[in-house]
Amino acid sequence: LPISDSGRHSGCRLALDGTGALLVGTGDAARPDTSQDLTSLGGKVLRLDLATGGPAEGNPFADADDAARRLVLTYGHRNVQGVAPRPGGDQVLVAEHGPDVDDEVNLLEPGANYGWDPSRGGATEDYDESVPMTDRERFPDAVPAAWSSGPTTEALCDAVFLHGEQWGPFDGMVAVTALRGSKLLLFELDEAGAVTGMTVPPELDGTHGRLRAADLGPDGALYLTTSNGEDDQVLRVSPA
Repeated sequence: LPISDSGRHSGCRLALDGTGALLVGTGDAARPDTSQDLTSLGGKVLRLDLATGGPAEGNPFADADDAARRLVLTYGHRNVQGVAPRPGGDQVLVAEHGPDVDDEVNLLEPGANYGWDPSRGGATEDYDESVPMTDRERFPDAVPAAWSSGPTTEALCDAVFLHGEQWGPFDGMVAVTALRGSKLLLFELDEAGAVTGMTVPPELDGTHGRLRAADLGPDGALYLTTSNGEDDQVLRVSPA
């Protein structure tokens, strides 16, 4: 994976999809041309065979000559922070940092471009963060966000689906943590994966500071980590 000297946008998020393939969401390493370069592993969601580390069966660029391209599921991402496969199906949602606006929740479509291009089509060698998060003028086929924060900076982080009868009316929602926003966002989706509603539970709205990791435990509860730099905690969240 490309790594910037500062470490900016150089991390990744891992998840297993419904087929058992390993999904890897990566950042663009704060480089202008990484996200649109299909020979780079940055600014992508990769899909790997868990046993071999090679491309998983059914990848959209599986027949490409370039080895890196064969691993790519989607591209044109800025900084993927959360990867959430939907239980019982093949849908995957990701949470992604915008520059200072337009944090996004995106529904993945294999082979699709998500429209981030701080090189402005190669017109600059600078990392121009004034470009749209999803630039549909330059890339008319770019996939629009399922949800965007608009002018509000939330700094979305991890994402996981709530599932199980213990969650009652929350069953099937995707829970997304926010760093700058210091909250948990719950998104309601229709069967096609479109966002139909969003709510923030008051118990997790500014009450614990920055929220980073999210996962379901074997007990069916939601586990979150705080990310405040000191006295950080693991939170156990149940529906009742």
